[in-house]
Formats: sequence, structure tokens, C-alpha cells
Amino acid sequence: MGNIKGRSRLLHDISVRSVKFLNIILMCLPFAYIWITFYSKQVYGGEFDITGLSVFIAAYVLMYSICVRIYDAFQISQVGRAELFFSQMIALFLTDILFFLILAALLRAWPELFRFIVCVLLQIIVSLVWCIAVSEWYTRTFDKRKAVIIYDSIHNLHEISRHKQFQKSFDLIGTYDIDEVKFSTASDRKAWLIDKIKDADAVFVMELHSHDRNIIVKYCVEHEISCYNEPKIGDILMRSSKQFNMYNVPMTLVERHYPNPEYLFMKRLGDILLSCLTLVVASPVFLVTALVIKLSDGGPVIYKQKRLTLNGKVFEIYKFRSMKVDAEKETGAVLSSGTHDPRVSNFGRFLRKSRIDELPQLINIIKGDMSIVGPRPERPEIAERYSKDLPEFKLRLQVRAGLTGYAQVYGRYDSDPYDKLSMDLHYIANAGVAEDFRILLATLKRIIAKEPELNREDEDVDA
Repeated sequence: MGNIKGRSRLLHDISVRSVKFLNIILMCLPFAYIWITFYSKQVYGGEFDITGLSVFIAAYVLMYSICVRIYDAFQISQVGRAELFFSQMIALFLTDILFFLILAALLRAWPELFRFIVCVLLQIIVSLVWCIAVSEWYTRTFDKRKAVIIYDSIHNLHEISRHKQFQKSFDLIGTYDIDEVKFSTASDRKAWLIDKIKDADAVFVMELHSHDRNIIVKYCVEHEISCYNEPKIGDILMRSSKQFNMYNVPMTLVERHYPNPEYLFMKRLGDILLSCLTLVVASPVFLVTALVIKLSDGGPVIYKQKRLTLNGKVFEIYKFRSMKVDAEKETGAVLSSGTHDPRVSNFGRFLRKSRIDELPQLINIIKGDMSIVGPRPERPEIAERYSKDLPEFKLRLQVRAGLTGYAQVYGRYDSDPYDKLSMDLHYIANAGVAEDFRILLATLKRIIAKEPELNREDEDVDA
């Protein structure tokens, strides 16, 4: 049985990878064509340089491949065709714009635009056809995988089981609450777990005790069953552990987050340079926004609010005021319900939807209070409230607060404190230049996507 499942899974993976590879080839062909037939002649003065052609096309393929992975544009079984197409468009435009600028630098002039536009249009058509075709192909080719959910907490149970793409890819044959079952012995407990998962192709483990989870994981690995595990806080902390051999014994060392000095230097340098550049480019936006806010009700343009950053340090965050004057006078410190909050001004709704209200935080970044990428800073009173039920919430303060972060990119507007903490700790466990760059690029998709108020829970009051 295990070997049959293994061969089936291998065939699935090979087929899906082949389809993804086909997408990369088809999307890069229009660019390769105009580069070979037109732009390369301008760059090399009409001469045919096979080395230059190969390097440039290979660089384009590599960049596009990186972008589609950053924007999850290959998640055939996990997202719908509309989101798949949207993700591919973001990856495509980012890659094309970058290489258009590179062409301009090589030519020392703006490249001829018509052919470039034709190339982009062809890529859009190819991507649209591919997304529709591959979604239909996947549904027709692969049967739904039999899935079992075993949980000890209902926390995110419905979030997964009711998701449209879950129902499209999996046939849920059982949902079991292990806490409702009484066992006389440990062997009975193990036998019950194995009996529930033995006929499944995939098992979803939702916040089980480590002993139960280990039984399931070992059985799934041995019998070639896919095991999807929702990690607990301790599991996420273990991801940052250092593995080594100590006295001939394999060990892992878990400590507080201490990034190496080289990373801290690169991160700080990048924060300063990118913030200064953005301030210069966005200066007209600053001026217009300030004038509109001032003329609308005569109140202050910038508001300051106490927030928490690295090691619990309190600082004053800067934002363009999006709420009415004295909005918190009667209510005190409360979380905002978003742009529909009656305290938000008409212009403030636009500022929040466009994220323009966040721009003054570039000054906080230059001052060193914040970083471009990191956990969003919470208000001290809100953080204290969360910490009463979730003491581990303070672990977010191992790094400097950020303008954007993992939770802002992959979370939702209604993510609860536990999920938010889990995502922030995931970032801390994987922090690095590459991870920061990936999150920064992924933020672009969140800004463009018209989705409900993603992670605006820290936007409580700006009066």
C-alpha cells in the first residue's frame, strides 16, 4: 500500500513540476524572441553574440522563476485560477520592468517601447490560458486525496476544512477530536490514532500533544502518507535551533534570537538607503497629503503614538492622521474596525486603503526605532492585554519592529494574536537578507490586491 501511494505521489510531483516548467518556458519565449530579433542588435551593434544572448535570457528566466515562487504563482492545488493569474502578473511585471531598466542602462537610452508592450501582452495571454488550462487539467487528472483531520484544539479547524481549495483537492473522510476520547492505556491511544489515519492519503494534525503527533508523523512517514502539521509556538522556536554533535550525541541548541553582526549591518544599511530614497521619491505625495489633511479639518497632519520595538523599548510612531480629531477622547484605547470605523475621515479611508498613512514611518526607520521588515509594533496597553492570555506574545520583541512583515504578507485582517505571534516567530526563526528581500517583494502583492484590510489591527487610533 505504501509503495502504491509513493509511486502515485511521485507521478503527481513529476507531472506538476513539468507543467510549472512549461509555464516558465512559455512566459519567457516572447521576451527571448524580441531580445534576439531586436534589442540585442541594438546592444551589440548588429552583431550576433551567442554568449551575451544566452546570459541575458538565462538571467530573465532565473528572475522570473524567483518572482513566481515569491508570489506563490505555482500553487496549482492551493489557490484558485484567478489568484494564480494575479500572482503571475505581479511576477511578470516585476521581471519585465527590471529588464526594461537593464536594457535602458545598456543602451543608455529608453528602449523602443512598442515591441516591449507587444511582448507583455503576449505573456499576459499565455499566462491566462495556462492558468485556466492547468486548473482544469489538475482537476481532471488527479483524484481528490482522502484526508483526515485530528485535532486537540478547534482553533483553525474550520479555517482549513471549509476552504474552497481544500474541498477541491481533498476528500475529508474523518474529523476527530482526540480530547473527547478516553483511553485506558497508552497502547490503546496509539492504536486508535493509527486506525483513524491508516486509510488516508493526507493527515492534518491540529495542535496535538507532541506524543500523539510523533505517533502520527512516524506512521505517516513509514507508510508514505502526507502529514500536514499546524506547529505550536515551541515548534516554531525549534526552527531557529543550531544543530551540532556534542560528546558524540546529536544535539540542538535553542537560544534567544541573536543575529550575526554582518546581517545586522546589511539590514541597517538597507533600511537607511531605501528609506531615504523613498522619502525623496515620495516627497510630492507627502506634500499633497499634508495639505489635504490640514485643509480638511485644521487638525494636526502627523500624529504620534507609543509603540513597542526591540526588547520592549517604547517609541513614538509617526503616521498621517486618518481619523477625526480627538477620536479616542471618549472610547480610550480600542482597536479599529478598519476603514469602516466611523472615527475614520473620508480622506483617511483613502490613506488607509492605499497605505499612504504609513509613509511617515520611514522617519522612524531612519531614526532606528523600526526596520523595513519585522513584526508590526503594538501599543503597550494592547500588547499587555494579549500577554495576559498569551505570555509568549512578548517573544515578538526579539527583533526591531517593522513597516511590513511576514504576518502582514501572509496573515489576514482578522488574524488572532496567537496566529500573529506564530507568523512573527516564523520570520524571526528564518530572518536573513534573503528572507527580508522576499517579504519586501511579497508586500507589493498585498498592496495591489484589493483584499479586506489586511492586518490593520494595530491601526487603532490616530487622534
